[in-house]
Amino acid sequence: MKKVVITGIGCITPAGIGMDELWKRARSGEACTQTIDRFDPARYQCQVAGQANTFDAQQELPARTVKRTDRFTHLALATVNQALADARLSVDAENGVRPERVAVMVGNVLGGWEFAERELRELWRDGAREVSPYQATAWFPAAPQGNICINLGIKGPARTFVSDRASGAYALIHGADVIRRGQADVVIAGGTEAPLSPYAWLCCQTAGYLTRHGNKQPGAAYRPFERKHTGTVLGEGSSFLILEELEHAQRRGATIYGELKGWAVGSDGYIPLYTVEPHGYILAKTIQKSLRHADLEAGQVDAIFAHGSGIPVEDMTEVYAFKDTFGARSQDVPVTAPKSAIGHMLGAAAPADVALALRAMAKKELPPTANLDQPAPGFDLNFVRGNAQKLESFQNTLVVSRGFGGVNACMVVSAWPTTVA
Repeated sequence: MKKVVITGIGCITPAGIGMDELWKRARSGEACTQTIDRFDPARYQCQVAGQANTFDAQQELPARTVKRTDRFTHLALATVNQALADARLSVDAENGVRPERVAVMVGNVLGGWEFAERELRELWRDGAREVSPYQATAWFPAAPQGNICINLGIKGPARTFVSDRASGAYALIHGADVIRRGQADVVIAGGTEAPLSPYAWLCCQTAGYLTRHGNKQPGAAYRPFERKHTGTVLGEGSSFLILEELEHAQRRGATIYGELKGWAVGSDGYIPLYTVEPHGYILAKTIQKSLRHADLEAGQVDAIFAHGSGIPVEDMTEVYAFKDTFGARSQDVPVTAPKSAIGHMLGAAAPADVALALRAMAKKELPPTANLDQPAPGFDLNFVRGNAQKLESFQNTLVVSRGFGGVNACMVVSAWPTTVA
């Protein structure tokens, strides 16, 4: 069976530009979420987010590209360039990477509403002639996928996944499947999200998952698994990984960060739509299926990167699922949700968690969950909180991603013997 390895990582997050900045912030356990300054948030119930303010599209991309696309595409293009550079890979037949053997998989939830809102204001204020001709292509969720393929000349499979907060996980999983089936040698897979515009923020508010109680202390608003958890704080950003078939990576002398060893998806099929099955049963089955796919026992999992939405019912059902899967060992295996330091990046969240898991295994050190001072009653797991936790043996990590309506996506990421930290 073909093995899927990770050979390149690109990240633009509220922590900064690059994997080093993301790791530094996650390891510190200090949150960088803040009061929104991208627009006036005064009329919104949640006024806090993680903002990728160090990213300047004008400095990273051609002016023409910036003009005709939305910020979520800007973030994706810059991050993909970063990941390809990290992998020392270019898409051209002369270098042994044929365009038709490269695939693109993108996860996204909200699309490009910053661009769309601006043009809709032009429509109502000045009429149709003032609307940008790029309006039709700039806003929709597949825009990053198309622009990545166009810019790099990619001819292989390309898809966009809109599966709520599990979108990025679905992109990685499908990318790994494409390699396993022999349809590509290289897959550029990840997610991108730019939710910081008035209408996009309203959509998130009406969906009901934003915290309403963190405006006075923005850095402490996102509290997964904590007794004061009241909802999610979102972040903008992008994270892409270069997935590669093992023998292809070895032939070109690539640095291998780790292996995407197993995965599984499942749906709760639970009513009401915007919540999850209350006992964590389907999530537990999805976790267990991902372990079987990786040919691992539950006892071989060294750490868990939880979804950690901060929504009480979702946190609770995650705890139930971990207890169901790991039994008595559930109080020993360390659990973390480092996204609380930067905000939940929706479609980009799971790829960022995988990137952090790879770095954590290389360092043999698990970053903490920011703001987890006291776990909620009954949450008697081994949560990593306060400081990073050293692990003597750190080979396999479970990464959990979930979406509204009970979309579950679980991945097992394993360290590689020659991993470079």
